[in-house]
Amino acid sequence: MDELEKKILWQCRRGLWELDAILIPFVEKYFTKMDKKEIDDFRKLLNYEDIEIFDILVNKKPFEDKNLEKIVEMINRFQDSNLGD
Repeated sequence: MDELEKKILWQCRRGLWELDAILIPFVEKYFTKMDKKEIDDFRKLLNYEDIEIFDILVNKKPFEDKNLEKIVEMINRFQDSNLGD
């Protein structure tokens, strides 16, 4: 695990347990498969407030930054595929 991955995993520790349960496993599984733009977009998403991220990922509320659509879609697909686990 490189330093950037460690830093991002640390940033995934949020104030809401539900976000930790989504973001940390996503990074653990997909970080090494993500390209630079996906990583940059993920980091940009992490700059949002916890409640905003929760609304985007859990409540599926629209968000302004359309550049984040791909990474949000990746996270949602990951989350949907793990619901049965």
